[in-house]
Amino acid sequence: MAQILITTQDYQRLKQQIHLAKANPTIAPRQRQALTQCVDGATLVDPRTIPANVVTMNSRVKIVYLDNHHRTLELKLVYPQQVDVPQNRISIFAPLATALLGCKQHDVIRLPVLNRTLNVKIDRILYQPEAAGDYAL
Repeated sequence: MAQILITTQDYQRLKQQIHLAKANPTIAPRQRQALTQCVDGATLVDPRTIPANVVTMNSRVKIVYLDNHHRTLELKLVYPQQVDVPQNRISIFAPLATALLGCKQHDVIRLPVLNRTLNVKIDRILYQPEAAGDYAL
């Protein structure tokens, strides 16, 4: 498994979100547990030194479904209160978002879905807040 990088700022915010999720009935315990494992197993990096090719919170990425005629999707990883499905803003608790967090451009993620596994490639990082100097997002 590839090394997962998370900024210290994202780490603190995600730990808070995980704590808040315990009281949120819309977030399944398995989703909370998956994010907890991701965050706790990550290597922490200062926001000012994280490589620009790493998916962080509030990053906009273009992914390719390798098993589905190379269908593409652009999405943004957000906190639960910022979810906007028509704008492709997906909660970090969604399995796809959790799987993308901390991975690098061109990584292929194997995402278990029902009775099969999807292979999703991070085609491009269209926007990463840290690379743009937006540390307040």
